[in-house]
Amino acid sequence: MKVEEDSSERVPAHDRRAHGPWSDLALHTIGWRAFQDLCSQVCEVVLGRPVEIYREAKDGGQDAVFIVPSGSDMPPIGTIQCKHSSEAGKALKIGDLSGEIQNVEELVKAGQAYTYAFMTNMSVDAPVAAAMRARLRALGVRKPHILGRQYIVRVIRSSARLRALVPQVYGLGDLTSIVDERLSEQSRALLDSWVPKLRTYVPTKAHRDAVNAISEHGVVLLLGNPASGKSAIGAIVSTIASENQDNTVLALTSPRDFEAGWNPNDPGRFFWIDDAFGSNVLREDYVQDWASAFSKLRAAINHGNRFLLTSRKHIYEAARLRLGQRNLTQFADRSAVVDVGDLTFEEKAQILYNHINFGGQSQSWRSSVKLHLAAVAAVENFLPGIAERLGDPNFTKGLVPREKSLVRFMKEPTEHLIDTVNALDDRLQAALILVYVHQAGFDPGTHDSLAAQAVAELTGYSITKIQDCFAELRGSFLKLSGPRWTFAHPTISDALTEILRQKPHMMAALIRGAPIDTILNSFTCEGSPLIRDALVIQSVLDDALVARLGRTPDEVHRNWLLFHFLSYRASEVVFAKAIKQFPDLLRRACWRTELIGNDPQLAAYCRASRLHLLPTDLRLEAADRLETAAHLSLDVSFFEQEDMLGLLPPLRLVGMGMALRTRVLPSLDKRIDEISAAADLDDEPDSHFKKLLDLLERVEAIGVDADAATLIDDARDQVKRSVDEIEERKRERDEEADGDTDWTYIVTQKKEDSTVSSIPPATRSIFDDVDI
Repeated sequence: MKVEEDSSERVPAHDRRAHGPWSDLALHTIGWRAFQDLCSQVCEVVLGRPVEIYREAKDGGQDAVFIVPSGSDMPPIGTIQCKHSSEAGKALKIGDLSGEIQNVEELVKAGQAYTYAFMTNMSVDAPVAAAMRARLRALGVRKPHILGRQYIVRVIRSSARLRALVPQVYGLGDLTSIVDERLSEQSRALLDSWVPKLRTYVPTKAHRDAVNAISEHGVVLLLGNPASGKSAIGAIVSTIASENQDNTVLALTSPRDFEAGWNPNDPGRFFWIDDAFGSNVLREDYVQDWASAFSKLRAAINHGNRFLLTSRKHIYEAARLRLGQRNLTQFADRSAVVDVGDLTFEEKAQILYNHINFGGQSQSWRSSVKLHLAAVAAVENFLPGIAERLGDPNFTKGLVPREKSLVRFMKEPTEHLIDTVNALDDRLQAALILVYVHQAGFDPGTHDSLAAQAVAELTGYSITKIQDCFAELRGSFLKLSGPRWTFAHPTISDALTEILRQKPHMMAALIRGAPIDTILNSFTCEGSPLIRDALVIQSVLDDALVARLGRTPDEVHRNWLLFHFLSYRASEVVFAKAIKQFPDLLRRACWRTELIGNDPQLAAYCRASRLHLLPTDLRLEAADRLETAAHLSLDVSFFEQEDMLGLLPPLRLVGMGMALRTRVLPSLDKRIDEISAAADLDDEPDSHFKKLLDLLERVEAIGVDADAATLIDDARDQVKRSVDEIEERKRERDEEADGDTDWTYIVTQKKEDSTVSSIPPATRSIFDDVDI
């Protein structure tokens, strides 16, 4: 399919607007290649024709062909001609067909123009359409069609599937012109910050894999590096989901929000949870919350709810290791995990085109970089979020419009962003730091007053003056999500981390004034194992850090974070100082983990024991917990952790082994029956026996006699039978259940056996009209 570009009266991209009742979708702004894609999808979805696309330079005058169904063995063939104009109010003229007359005559002779469709984004008056159809019939076309902007906009508004195939149209006009008023209100809070960006969106293979995973599994986890486009896919899929009038779309920030927002009596909820395991670093409390929430999530899916989660790759990998057997099955086997970073050159080029075309760069700047954009799109680690910055003059000040500089901008985005932030006015930097210390975002009404005061003292500006800068940063560095100001993209927080790391005086102020949750979640000590994207606290600040740790509120939630920090992020010096100065820290109560081997409080006890700082009564208490876990909960996840085994006195350790052989193994048949009877049918059948099977494997590895080996084999056989029985109960339950909400409409593309072929690379550069 080839698209002709009318260049007689072109309008600068930043001045383009839609006019009139049928012009609420600004199709004149999307470029020739995107209009080509749209036309091909109209043919496939609306006209119901399988489309075969030819290479542009070898199409023999055909822009595309489609098969017209008929009763004959050799169905007639039709041709599509597309003509795109960059002028908003342009009307089609009869003369616009003149350049195609010779091609039409040749196609008719070859039997390839039984049907001929002329598609354009220009408006079409009825007399002009009638005259053009008459001319085509005179040339031998049996079924001529003239399809203009009015027709294309109408079918977009009437077809949810078409909008899903070309979701870019959501950003080409007022959302209320696409969905009804009720749905617009429902979606507005969710999409307010995203609607302006939707017009730059390019549906990729990751997009299609995501919606297919949701349809098949009810859940999908999008993994990608920062700026790879995870949130954009989340926004698009949520938009599509909101079009079903029976759905409620909820954008959440944590697993606790899900547990509060899930209503088992409302089967039409679509949950979008961005950065599900933490935005810049792993949130250990989120991992703990998900471990318990996944069972409810499975139940919610069975009740017809759907879920889209996103995470940075390295953060999820850390979470996956900690979740272990508690992970969601679809995530553990990766059947519902999608890597969004694998893009084709064509996808990258279209993404880059859209961001440059719809960005705020001047026409002269776009002209100066046009010849170099293909090289930027060819960068191996191309990131859509960085492409967006190339289209924003706020991020390209001082950037030389040459290939080497542009390619480096894409290859080394953090370095350039650091330079950009450092170049901001001091007041603007103060605003970014104020948001930074409020990890969940800065809410003017409920912010942390001590943290805000620390930033004010550090920067020399009052809180009022700092807040006045938020509006200036909105749209580039900051966004308003409800009442909270947050970073427009998490990589801005990454850049600030690097900047603050080089400024010890700022670090000292943040240690004194930042919210304790920010310190426990986002900081780590110099000398402790490196945590990617965490802010490192230099050793000269150890005393200030210890003082803050000692003032951590004595609350179960924060105590869990505190024990995790002491166990895994505190240096040896900080740990020892904290326990010596505040010995009661070890006696605080906190959450218990499902697997005792992952318990951060016990890990802190182990560290204190190595340093001879663990009181005897706490060691005996820990020994009691370990014995109880093994004997009653069948949890022996601590067997391979020497430090944790060291909490057991030698005689009690021997006694535990004897009890496993003489009391636990002989009672497993009864335990298996109890587990089977109490099994939650919303969980995977074999998940109920993971602790038991792990116990059998570890006991077997220690060495057992023949009778014990028989008991182990019998237990494994019984587990297999119980799993089969639970699967049968689950199948019967599901067959009796009422039909779930139909989410198949959300699938945006047919499976791989689709009759629609992908559009191959054209000889014409996609960037040809980026400076129009």
